[in-house]
Amino acid sequence: MEIKQLERSEVREFVKLLFICHEDEFTHLFGDTFLAMEILMNYYSNLSDYRGILIAKAGIKVAGLIEVWMREFRREKLPIGDFVRAFGFLKGLKCRLLLSYFGTKPKRDEAYIRFFCVHPSLSLDYGRRLLDKALELAKSMGKKRVSIWLPVESDLVDVCIEKGFEIKKMLDSNFAEKYFGKRYYYLLELTSVE
Repeated sequence: MEIKQLERSEVREFVKLLFICHEDEFTHLFGDTFLAMEILMNYYSNLSDYRGILIAKAGIKVAGLIEVWMREFRREKLPIGDFVRAFGFLKGLKCRLLLSYFGTKPKRDEAYIRFFCVHPSLSLDYGRRLLDKALELAKSMGKKRVSIWLPVESDLVDVCIEKGFEIKKMLDSNFAEKYFGKRYYYLLELTSVE
């Protein structure tokens, strides 16, 4: 198993895994996941900075991924125009805004994990190793707190708790259920990055 920073040549595999792991949410959100996948492939292919986007490789395949946001990483925003062109004005705007629903802008001493997933047919050891690398990165950047939103039923909740994360909040939301297909989410935080 190799844990490494995403490279442009691996974007297609990265986005495909993202859609495999979040199939229910993305199908619920977009309806037409093909168009959404194309938008995200275009977005990630055009990033100028892949710091904080880590993948686990099993042979030549991307087996898991984690995307860490920190202030120091100047990540371009998802382009609203691409969603509007693909889905029409109202649905496109709604899809783009909802994709950022769980995103939080980290403060100076914080890191936020935007995406974290492991291929459903593979061991959670990929997730453990990815999370270890993400926490190493956060520590090296002087971060004191790392947070992530995960669906309550996700096996990755247990991986995070094993690594010292605590459940800070449980979201019980009709809104989340309507747009993401899942009603319950945990906000997990690690307040002592070591």
